[in-house]
This record gives sequence, structure tokens and C-alpha cells, in this order.
Amino acid sequence: MKSARLFTTLGCIELFGSALLHASGYMRIVHRIQSAAIPSPLDAILKASWLTMSVQFIALAVIAFLSGDAVRGGRIVLLCAAFLALNVLVFLYFLGPFVGVYLISIATVLFLMGGWLQSRQPA
Repeated sequence: MKSARLFTTLGCIELFGSALLHASGYMRIVHRIQSAAIPSPLDAILKASWLTMSVQFIALAVIAFLSGDAVRGGRIVLLCAAFLALNVLVFLYFLGPFVGVYLISIATVLFLMGGWLQSRQPA
């Protein structure tokens, strides 16, 4: 159980750090939007999407961390890993490989390992 908790906690820390790194770029994206003169509804969508992604990563990290002690928490951690894997696929499709894809992939693998080990533990 300790190794499962370790992998999940490392994934949570990495994902939380990725969320903070992503959120720190918000002001840069706002300046780019203003300088590019993006039309009114699209600029708000881009700003909201940028912040929503950071909030989603923080929420998944908190959910995975809190489910690490639950009896059937391994399934929840695996579900968090599935959501992260979907994010990775969307990023790869629309943006191609970049540092964000690699960071989220690391968190996905850590959650997969932690969730799998936790779900294999007897209840």
C-alpha cells in the first residue's frame, strides 16, 4: 500500500506543479490576446479555457490524493488517470508534442501505477 500511495502522491505533486506552471502563463496569454486583436467572444473563451485547465489539474490532484486512503480509491485514481490521458490525447492532436504533454503524461503514468497498485490490494 505504501508504494501505491507514493506513486499517487508523486503524481499529485507533479500535477499540482503543472497546474501552477500553467496558471502562471495566464498573463502572457492575455497580453498575446490583446496584441493579436482576437474578436470578443473568442478572447473570453480562450481566457476561460486557460484557467479552467489549471483548475481541472488541481481538482484531479486533490481528488486523487484524497482517494489514496479510501478502500476502493484505486479505481478513482485510475479514473483520474483516464481523464489525464484524454487531455494528453487532445493536446497531442491539436498542439502536437510540447512540454505540457510530457508533464501531464508523467502524472498520468504515476496515477496509473498508483491506482493499479492500490486496486490490487485486498480490501
